[in-house]
Amino acid sequence: LVLGGGIAGMTAALNISRQGFPVTVVEKQPQLGGMARSLHHTIEGADVRAFITSLIEDVTNDEKIDILTEAEVVDFDGFQGNFTTELALGAGREPRVIDHGVIVVATGANEYRPKEFLYGEDLRVMTQVELGDRLHDEGAADLSTVTMIQCVGSRNEENQNCSRICCQNAVKNALDIKKLNPETQVFVLYRDMRTYGLLEDYYTAARKQGVIFIRFDQAHPPRVEAGDDGLQVFVKDHVLQQEIAIASDLVVLSAGVAAADTENVSRIMKLNRNPEGFFIEAHVKLRPVDMGSEAIFLCGTAHGPKLISEAVAQAQAAASRAITFLSKDSIKLSAIKAQVDVENCVKCLTCV
Repeated sequence: LVLGGGIAGMTAALNISRQGFPVTVVEKQPQLGGMARSLHHTIEGADVRAFITSLIEDVTNDEKIDILTEAEVVDFDGFQGNFTTELALGAGREPRVIDHGVIVVATGANEYRPKEFLYGEDLRVMTQVELGDRLHDEGAADLSTVTMIQCVGSRNEENQNCSRICCQNAVKNALDIKKLNPETQVFVLYRDMRTYGLLEDYYTAARKQGVIFIRFDQAHPPRVEAGDDGLQVFVKDHVLQQEIAIASDLVVLSAGVAAADTENVSRIMKLNRNPEGFFIEAHVKLRPVDMGSEAIFLCGTAHGPKLISEAVAQAQAAASRAITFLSKDSIKLSAIKAQVDVENCVKCLTCV
């Protein structure tokens, strides 16, 4: 059973089915694809839409994969190799019971919906994902100045962790703007730029193409004010040690990654989550794709924010662990059974 029909879930399902094991993919939404349906291309230039279309086609045409959309887990029982999950399907909530040996959790994540910087009040304020749509549909010919604000919805009191992928997303869109219209001024207001690994090269490329990076202090965040002639962004420059104003056509918020609503799944299937709502692996180094219970595996952004390439690699690892388990003819379970000793029972009901 694979919970989630995004890139990680579909990749895991395909890897397992190609080893000869039947798979049921459970997706909450009416269609497969997950958050990746909102993306156009990676920072390296790979076409996300083409990849998603190909992946959905492969999963749909695989005879060993059963796809259930608009489905939710309503009950769960069993143990490793012998799980039973009850689902509710469609608007009519038609019940379906699935018997399965392993579980792959790939419930995904969403983009944080900002409450800051006039988002939702002014259409000229948008998220990086929404900017990607705008650049794809309308280009950047009409843009004179674009200001991006980092760490929106991350590294704050509500979500103390860094969302990892926001910085590369900002750099990706900044490079796209410069490619579409080299005359557009792009400002990136940041606390710390975290283009980790080889992504540092794209940060360097953005600097060379004239993207201006301005660092701000958490104690003095930027302010956005709306006017008829555009948006004004005020930020204290740490070099000049004074506040500067940037007249902007668009203000783009690098919104963090928010965990999907998995409270019911977590409660019903007794799966551990961290305070941010992401599922937790059994051991970060020794069992990185296993969960606390045997035969339950984890991959993709259900585990935490990550790039598509990282989600695919982790999905392949989870599938490999699942196949290792499924390939055994039999497994040994503990033969210990609890029984009530009637003579010594004081009827405290603790066991109940």
